[in-house]
Amino acid sequence: MTAQVTTQFTNGFGNNLFQYCAARLLAEYHDATAYAVPPTPDYYGIPDLEALGIEFWPGRLPTMLQSVSDANYTKMFDPIYKGAHFHLNGYFEDYRFYINHIEKIKSWFPLPVVREDSALVLHMRTGDRLFMKNEFYSKPRVDSYKRAIDQFEFSEFHIVTDMPTWELVTPEELQAMKFHVNTLPDDRVPIEDSVKYFNELVEGFAPYNPQVTRRTVGEDFNFIRSFNNILFEHGTLSWWAAALSDAKKVGVYGPWRPWKGAKNKNLSQIPLSGWFRWD
Repeated sequence: MTAQVTTQFTNGFGNNLFQYCAARLLAEYHDATAYAVPPTPDYYGIPDLEALGIEFWPGRLPTMLQSVSDANYTKMFDPIYKGAHFHLNGYFEDYRFYINHIEKIKSWFPLPVVREDSALVLHMRTGDRLFMKNEFYSKPRVDSYKRAIDQFEFSEFHIVTDMPTWELVTPEELQAMKFHVNTLPDDRVPIEDSVKYFNELVEGFAPYNPQVTRRTVGEDFNFIRSFNNILFEHGTLSWWAAALSDAKKVGVYGPWRPWKGAKNKNLSQIPLSGWFRWD
């Protein structure tokens, strides 16, 4: 069998982009082909990922595999492994893996039509993240967002979010909403805190007249990439959308995911032209 590189996808479209890009860089080094393995046969992201040109491995994996993790990934770029079948299992969220290959990775995902105006797009994970006790209290508040927004000169303001509505909500309405991650009761913050946080965003952003449209996750990825001004918190989808765009100015939340402590990623530190960190 010709050498192949497979990568185990986890749940999360942005995570999958890291996992695939890591696999494809390794595959191209070894003149192999990169394939993805979905977390479940009915994984919600498959149609959008296939639309981006990502191929999924058919059937069962070979038995003889060279196991690749975050820890040994860079060591696999060695000619001694040529001809091996690699299988990646990890997150590979380290900008140093990709910083010298951004233009190549852009060629894998052709740009959509780029906007000619100065509109600003904000990508923010709300949805299930409004409930998660482990990160909720370190999320940026509305004043932090507004300080970051005011660093842009823009004509229109767009929000990309996983919330099904962008208007004031009651505790009962928010409690009834379903997202692709179900937060267990013991892991949730009080619903009143979640409602207060979200409603403060709705009210705080109102002066910017935000435009909010529901799309598929793959459509969100390409929509963000079409902007010249991009702002986001700590989303892996928006990180890749910004990195693979031609945006003139990008604001990334500097603390990234502060609740992770020493395990926090370095993604907000990537030294790309036009990027700035906000907090």
